[in-house]
Amino acid sequence: MKNNHSRKGITLIELMVGVLIVALIATIGLIAVKNVRAKSRDTKRIYDIQQYAKALRMYAQDHGMQFPDMTYNGYLGRGGAIDSELKDYLPALPKDPLDKGESGLNAYYYFYLGNNNCSGRIYPTVHVQNVETAKAEYNINLCQETGIENSNLADYLIIIN
Repeated sequence: MKNNHSRKGITLIELMVGVLIVALIATIGLIAVKNVRAKSRDTKRIYDIQQYAKALRMYAQDHGMQFPDMTYNGYLGRGGAIDSELKDYLPALPKDPLDKGESGLNAYYYFYLGNNNCSGRIYPTVHVQNVETAKAEYNINLCQETGIENSNLADYLIIIN
């Protein structure tokens, strides 16, 4: 006698393979989203620091081509003395997207240094302490000689001149 029952369900193996495929696709999607967010934050960091550099240049134009001196060295976007000097030139002072108010090598912040020693010459500089992407466009630091506030280790640094 022949069994004429048609198959009406899926087996446990088929179900597990389906779940595995969905999990794999979800994992790939999450990794892609994480990378896109990191690149987005790095792009914002570079834009922000360029805005600070422009604000400092405008400040210098209004002050006899003098940049804020060493007394204004400090963190940008954290309410310090340099922020109050730049308020007229950059009313909405940006802050690093991951800035938690920390300092040090693993912290995320923007910093102004009025007297950075770059290849034997003194320049005002602004820098991003950390970026999340290893691509070259996010890692430009032309001032490697000094150790003041980790600017020699900054991932992105602009010399203002």
